[in-house]
Amino acid sequence: MIKAGALLYAMFLVIVITLISSSFILVNYYSNAYVIRILKQEQLFQDAHSGINYGLVMHRELPINTKIEVDLFSNEQHRVAITKNNWGALFVLVSEAVWKTKKVTKSALIGANMDDGEKIALYLANQNKPLSLTGTTKIVGNCYLPEAGVKRAYIEGKSFVGNKLIDGIKYFSNKTLPPISEELIQENQRNFFNNRRQNDSLVNYDMVFNQDTIFNSFENKTLVLYSPLAIELSNKIIEGNIIIQSGQKITIKSTSSISNALLYAKGIILEKNVEGNMQLFAEDSILVGENCQLHYPSVVAVIGVGTTTYTRKIIIDEKVAIKGTVFLYNKEVDRKHRTLISVGKESKITGQIYASELLELKGEVHGSVFCKNFLLKTPSSVYENHLIDATINRKELSEYFVGVPLTENIEKQRLIKWLN
Repeated sequence: MIKAGALLYAMFLVIVITLISSSFILVNYYSNAYVIRILKQEQLFQDAHSGINYGLVMHRELPINTKIEVDLFSNEQHRVAITKNNWGALFVLVSEAVWKTKKVTKSALIGANMDDGEKIALYLANQNKPLSLTGTTKIVGNCYLPEAGVKRAYIEGKSFVGNKLIDGIKYFSNKTLPPISEELIQENQRNFFNNRRQNDSLVNYDMVFNQDTIFNSFENKTLVLYSPLAIELSNKIIEGNIIIQSGQKITIKSTSSISNALLYAKGIILEKNVEGNMQLFAEDSILVGENCQLHYPSVVAVIGVGTTTYTRKIIIDEKVAIKGTVFLYNKEVDRKHRTLISVGKESKITGQIYASELLELKGEVHGSVFCKNFLLKTPSSVYENHLIDATINRKELSEYFVGVPLTENIEKQRLIKWLN
């Protein structure tokens, strides 16, 4: 006969064993769930990254400013949402991977793989005038030149120094420059008129005037700061998915730091010693002050439409470094007010220059130059299609440089940098 105490003891053992077993089961369950979450999170990161790679390969098939879903491996387990947005002269790719309540977003700035193009050092339109070189001028790379050719010149007490006038293959150029991308012009032109996209968030600049730091992630809607009046950016840090628009003029002082943002105005002035990376678009003129440093990938552009009573221009002062693209587009040809890009002494452009009419080059270009005519002003005279002590060297441009497809129909896109 079993004693009552033994039964109680047995029940106690059953309860203890049950609790211990349940604890093991719960620990195992939560451990497995944790591992699954970690593995799924890692998969989301990989899928979001793969979405960016997909966008780079299929960029021509991706619609602009429209989110599409892509099944990466055709198994319903790796679906991502991809959006391709214009961002100034470049593009932003956004890839989202979602699982239950978890979401991973990757954003990347992309552009044209310039190493896949024709690798032109100089395209000078055929205006029935030869290109005249003097001083220590150096041109390295393939060139499209007028039929009148290239020759040595003696001006300002200097003659040409060197064995080769052109260190590269020479071709004949056309009377007009290769046309600049219409899509590029139209997309940026509309931003002068405060035409925001549906998903943009418009804020009057006066509301953030007193803030010293303005940041907006590329995971959020684009923040558009607009003022019908002139804007002065002083003692500010501006970074991220931000567009600044002025109905008049934007002045940037050296006490401000700008990264990744777009700026649109009738005129833009960078005072001395400004540093940052940004895309600048003006209708009339841009002045880049002495010793400014615009880091890669920056864009300095004037986009003009219609005739004017003044000269549209980009003036780059002395000792300026710009890594990116400089271009001036003018739809209407006005012989009285010919557009001008001027690059001062000891300044260096690493990337691309496109001048729809005149280019005054006194510094260096490590990359490509497209222009209709060169202009040279000296204390004694003004010369056309003359270069003195200037450098254009396409071979110095890195094979990894990613730029703007200004004229070339470049198929391959490449990552410039991650935005988040």
